Amino acid sequence: MRHRRWRNVFSLGDAGSSPNSKTGAAIRKQAPVITDNFLVVMTGREPPAVYDRYASCLLAEFDYTMKPHPTTPLIDTQKERYDMGLLKRYGLPSLYRNLTLKGFA
Repeated sequence: MRHRRWRNVFSLGDAGSSPNSKTGAAIRKQAPVITDNFLVVMTGREPPAVYDRYASCLLAEFDYTMKPHPTTPLIDTQKERYDMGLLKRYGLPSLYRNLTLKGFA
């Protein structure tokens, strides 16, 4: 997430060239890493934080190698579920419009 040539330039999401999906879920995990690293780089040191390659697409969570990377301990997102279909159809669009776009999630 750090530019190879300009060492004080960082990117995330669509602006980056990481091979994972460019989703809000990935950006949510990238942002703290970039923030920590940018603050350290501004003091002249090498950045310590590493992005764990988390990605998610419609609740299917995985890493760069496509291995499952679940972050929800109570819900098995690897199995098809009716309630997850409802969440994708009704819950997530509402969450996106009402919270994410307004900076609350």
